Amino acid sequence: MRSPLILMVAVLLATASVLPTYSARAQDIPPGAPAPAIPPIPWQLTAFPGVDASIEPGRYTVHFLPDETVNIRADCNWVAGFWSGANGALDVTVTMTTVAECPSGSLEEPFVQALDEATSYTFADDMTLIITSPAGEMRFTPAMPAMAWETMPALLPDSAVPEAG
Repeated sequence: MRSPLILMVAVLLATASVLPTYSARAQDIPPGAPAPAIPPIPWQLTAFPGVDASIEPGRYTVHFLPDETVNIRADCNWVAGFWSGANGALDVTVTMTTVAECPSGSLEEPFVQALDEATSYTFADDMTLIITSPAGEMRFTPAMPAMAWETMPALLPDSAVPEAG
């Protein structure tokens, strides 16, 4: 039973290793070129406008998916919605959220509101994702740094994805 699964995983890994890798290093982008799309990896908040204290890693995250949905962790709540973006412009629409009561001092509400009102994104030289909203600039780093830029393979074509079952 495990043998076909192991074989399938091995085939997928071999296929991924021959596909071109995704690389969005800032120094490789020519001046005046469109801003790169936001890679579909989880991004964790590292800086928020008006907050001088350190932000606990993984407590506030955003994941922009290729199907234009967005998954957000906002402290003790999970948020979902839609996003669109190109050439540095960004629009996020929050459609659903859980309603757990977060602890005092949580950034949950201002974080979700800032993402919902986001207008643009850019990348710093160190590949920090900067999202701008009327509240100011939020800074994010990859939540999975080992996969973020150099080792993330291109998305597999639909025919290479195994079927469930």
